[in-house]
Amino acid sequence: MPAETPTLAASATPVATPLPAGACLEPPDDYTRVTVRGETVSARTLWMVERAKELYTGPADMMRVTQGSYRTDVGASFGTHAGGGAVDISIRDPKTNEFLYGETEAMVHALRLAGFAAWYRPADALGKGSPPHIHAIAVGDKELSPDAQAQLTGDEGYFRGMDGLPPPNGPHPDPYGGPIVCKWMKP
Repeated sequence: MPAETPTLAASATPVATPLPAGACLEPPDDYTRVTVRGETVSARTLWMVERAKELYTGPADMMRVTQGSYRTDVGASFGTHAGGGAVDISIRDPKTNEFLYGETEAMVHALRLAGFAAWYRPADALGKGSPPHIHAIAVGDKELSPDAQAQLTGDEGYFRGMDGLPPPNGPHPDPYGGPIVCKWMKP
């Protein structure tokens, strides 16, 4: 079977680049809640993060989840973590604890190939003191909060070529060129 090719947002020209092995695989339909580094996510979201880990070849630890899903303390994240499918990933080097700013694009790309809408959030992007991290929303998750769904299909959404930030912080055009759309995705 030939490798699937990604499709970019309507505003971009489709790219017929073969995907790496393991990309664009449909995640399982398993919403059992599991814990990763003390953070709750669904088994589906965990599977997708593990897939991204396989696709990413850099020094960051894709399993270093700093905020999971199903949270009640959602003010700083605009409510996106109130349901399933939302996850924040540290950009710190697991060996030195230094920030790996140069790895953010590769991390975002791996998460997108695994089926997430993902963006790098620099320090203070979500308010004074917010740490730099990767924010990701699992495409097609049946338990997304309305705010997470808006980051996919709303005016600030991934499938509209935007950065997922609601007003007054955004939205802005997606700095990574638009979404990767796999055949299984239903935005």
